[in-house]
Amino acid sequence: MARRPSAHFDTLLRIRKRQEDIRARALALARREVQRAEQELAALETRQREILEEAGKRATKRFDAIEIRLYYQYERYLARLADEKSAQAIELRAQEQKRRAELEDAMKQRHITEKLLARKRRIYLEEVRKEDQAFADETAANYAAIARAAARRVKPNAGLIL
Repeated sequence: MARRPSAHFDTLLRIRKRQEDIRARALALARREVQRAEQELAALETRQREILEEAGKRATKRFDAIEIRLYYQYERYLARLADEKSAQAIELRAQEQKRRAELEDAMKQRHITEKLLARKRRIYLEEVRKEDQAFADETAANYAAIARAAARRVKPNAGLIL
């Protein structure tokens, strides 16, 4: 009798799908973090340009050294923040690449499991088909034997002359 592919393959496939879902969520989170860091960096750079423009305007209209120095100190502070945010964005991109690689690996594992399960099911169905064919052949042989036996019972009487 053909054995149905065991349930542990179904369980393994569910586990692989769950792992893939977890990795996909981790990648999505990493992408959001990268996007947020890049937006913050862009905002810092925009603010930095605005401060420099304002300092330039203040320097041409009415020059106050203390005020201009404060603008440039604030601009340097923003530049430092932008450098830190840029480094953070680079680190987050590296994490995103790592998460992408993990997701690809999980997808490969799920695909391998699906192929294995499909092959086991195909083998099972082939065995069932062979068993059904053997049963059908045996049934046909039995009916043929019954028909031959019935024909032999009729033939001995047919040879008598009355």
